[in-house]
This record gives sequence, structure tokens and C-alpha cells, in this order.
Amino acid sequence: MTTTYPYPFTVPSPKPIPPELLRESVRRFTRQDLWAVMMIAEHQVLTTAQLTVLGFRPDQQVAERRLRILARRGWLDRFGTITRTGDIVTVWCLGPLGADITSAPAGPSPSPARTYRRRERLRTSSDLELVMETNQFFVDLAAHARTTAHTDLREWWSPRTCHAVTTPERRQAWHGAYAHQGQQHGFWLEPDPGDTSAAALAGRVHHYPAIAERTGLATLLFRTTDPQREQDLHRKLARLNLRQLTVATTHPDAGHPADSVWQPAGGSERIALHQLPTTEQVVHPNDDAFFLDAQNLAPHPIHDPERPGEEAIVNGEYSYTRQP
Repeated sequence: MTTTYPYPFTVPSPKPIPPELLRESVRRFTRQDLWAVMMIAEHQVLTTAQLTVLGFRPDQQVAERRLRILARRGWLDRFGTITRTGDIVTVWCLGPLGADITSAPAGPSPSPARTYRRRERLRTSSDLELVMETNQFFVDLAAHARTTAHTDLREWWSPRTCHAVTTPERRQAWHGAYAHQGQQHGFWLEPDPGDTSAAALAGRVHHYPAIAERTGLATLLFRTTDPQREQDLHRKLARLNLRQLTVATTHPDAGHPADSVWQPAGGSERIALHQLPTTEQVVHPNDDAFFLDAQNLAPHPIHDPERPGEEAIVNGEYSYTRQP
């Protein structure tokens, strides 16, 4: 089996990508391109609309053209899928060059054939819908941050990055850090797959006291599939010892995740995300591994070249003014 280089990768070759091809392609790579590739590496799939909202390009049509160019050059790939509502959408995933540049430095470079097989596993995965819905949850928070003064989605970590922090539990959880009016509100997010019992879903809290002790982050959020599931979950949570954890729930019909949609365990009134406990930034337990392993480096979820730095936003010295 052979592959015709440089473009496109029409035949998935089992051979590693030639270094000269990678160097040639990087010359035409922009910082926005790199950010998009790293975002897709971290979160597996993103749509054109989501990348546009996050700041990849000023409008969806321009973003679509650039993403198609990146796909032709082998950085990205795409496939169609059907959402829970029956809509057909196109999602972008890593292509051979994107998988190569974002692979762990200590490991072997993935071949185009391996990247193709990974794409097919992702396309047919039963978890794809859950990943897409969870990604949209964070995209909604980022869109809110871009249009709300002194607000930022400071962190958005997928399970890939969280695994290094939650070891040895290696929870299939997401981590976010939402900054509002100079305060940071970090959380772990457990999305509801919908095919497990409410008791099993509530039982996931038992993994988090140890994680909270190691990381200092004791806020756990559940996003259930519907209002009935949320009620069932609260009945199960009421029977558990939550220890030092702050646990709150919501569901898609409740409204925007930044608004007053979060119902604390044991509480009767919903609160906004910025009313959750303030927290410190979660740091990786092994700084050396964090900075050397590309798999643990989640890019900032909002692309803004004029962004002055983390602390300026958290301290209320800077806010986004451009519309998504």
C-alpha cells in the first residue's frame, strides 16, 4: 500500500509521515490553524459553527473555507453524523498531520492508517453524541464569556487531560474554570450518558473526595438528559454522604449554563454558575509531565490574539468585546 504525497491522503498508509512533508506543511500554518488543530486534538470533534463561536474565524463561511483547506492538506478530517434531535451535521476531527503534531513526544508518530482507523472508531462510537453535547455545553459558556464583561472560560479540559489529574481514578470527567467579576469558579463535570441508572450516576460522587483532596477542587456538576432524570438523581444524592463536595445539577431544558440553572444537592432554588464556590486553579500533579506531554496541554478555549493574559481577565481588567 502506498500513499501519494503531498496531498491529499487518499490512501491511508501504514508508514510514518515523512518529516519533510510535515515541515513543508507547517510553513503555511498560522497560529489560528494550530489553535484549531490543538482544540480538535483535545476535544475529538468540533463543528464549523463551534469553532467560529470560539474565535477561529470572524464568520462561519470563512471558517468553513479554511477548515476545508486544512483537511486537503492533511491536518484535519471530517465526517457526518446524526444528532439526538435528528439533524445531520459535519464534524471535524484530526487528519494524519494533525494527529502527528499533537501526539505525545515520547510515543511513536501515528501513521495515516492509524489515524484513519481512529476516525472510524470515533464515527461509530456510542460515546460520540455525549462528547458532542458536552462540547456544546462548554462552547455555550465560551460564547457567553466573549460577550459578557469581566467573564472568561479560563479552562476547558477533556477527559484526555483530566486523566492525568484524576489518576489513579482516571475518571471520564471534564474540567472547567469559569471566571466572573474577578473570581474563579472551577468544577468537574459529569455528563449523563442516559443509559445508566440514576443510582449509578449518583454513585460517581464517591470518586471525587479523593480527587478533591489532591487537587483542591471539590465542586462537582451533573448535566442530566432531562428534568425527570435530574429529579431521580437528586433523590439518590439525598441518600449519600457527599462529604466536602459541592454538588449541583442541571439539564438542557433549564437554560444557558451560565444562568441560574444549577440546583445544589439538598437545595430548592437554582443558582448561577458564578454563585458556586470560588476555587483556585487546578494544577497538574506532575509539572514536568504537564509541560512535556502534548496530550496534557489543553489550549485556551477562546482564540483572541489581543488577549493580554490570564490574570488580567480573572482580575476584571479585560473583557471580550467582539461578537462570536
